[in-house]
Amino acid sequence: MTLREAYSGHESFAPRYGWLPKLYDAVVEDPGLFADEDGAIARLGLGKNMVRALRFWGEAFGLLGSEGRTVRPTPFAVSLLDPREGRDRYVERTETLWKLHWTLTTRGRLGAWNVVFDEISDPEVTRRHLMTLVRQRAIRTRGEISQATLALHISVFLQCYSGADQEDVVLEDTLGCPMQELRLCRVVDAAGDQVVKMPRGPKPGLTVGAFAHVLADHWDGRLAGSRTVSLRSLLHERHAPGKVLKLDEAALLERLEATCRAVGGWEVREDGVGGLHLVALRDDALPRLREVAA
Repeated sequence: MTLREAYSGHESFAPRYGWLPKLYDAVVEDPGLFADEDGAIARLGLGKNMVRALRFWGEAFGLLGSEGRTVRPTPFAVSLLDPREGRDRYVERTETLWKLHWTLTTRGRLGAWNVVFDEISDPEVTRRHLMTLVRQRAIRTRGEISQATLALHISVFLQCYSGADQEDVVLEDTLGCPMQELRLCRVVDAAGDQVVKMPRGPKPGLTVGAFAHVLADHWDGRLAGSRTVSLRSLLHERHAPGKVLKLDEAALLERLEATCRAVGGWEVREDGVGGLHLVALRDDALPRLREVAA
């Protein structure tokens, strides 16, 4: 069964600093946490709507798996947040945010994310036009939604990603969402509307490890059994790394070449007709990529 895209459920709250470690600890301690809403409110120290939002984001980030009335951390959550096994217990590394962004966009089934990180190729769009595009997608994928639901969904998306215009503002002191550190979007006022800027190009903090995670996950999901993929495909196909990470051709090529140097068993080659391909040279190329991504 195909699950419908979500345009609500976040209860007007973007994920906040400290939420994900708090969620991980709570569900490890009590997998039945969310079966008792009052108990969850007391355990998490959050209001009712925030508790609902926290569960929503845990599932959207791929950190929670449901088993009837219980929820448990996924292997992805353990790899990031576990006190013993996790690589970034308190989500302090930018590379962790890139991994979370990738999973949220490619698996979270959120309407605004699919529009911004899969459909829009222009480097900027007015907020009004963005609302039109998201509404059109909602109609295509699940049916009409109310103007209030649409406006709130767009607002939450922008809370997640749009950092302040001033370079010296501490992001944690503005809207409190760590995803702003990725600087994927910026909102500026212009001519009676707002403009959402989404420039393509190099992305600071997109380490080889973070990019290897993205590439390995993309390969597993869309290129299983293949040994070759074109640079064009990695830029333009549905949920391609170039789209989701907002990389231009030069930035994508630079990350691919850096990953090839770090991993071994991979190479960027000319395809003979003016294009470039990423080629897995060895049978163990993909496992080696996963090791770097771990």
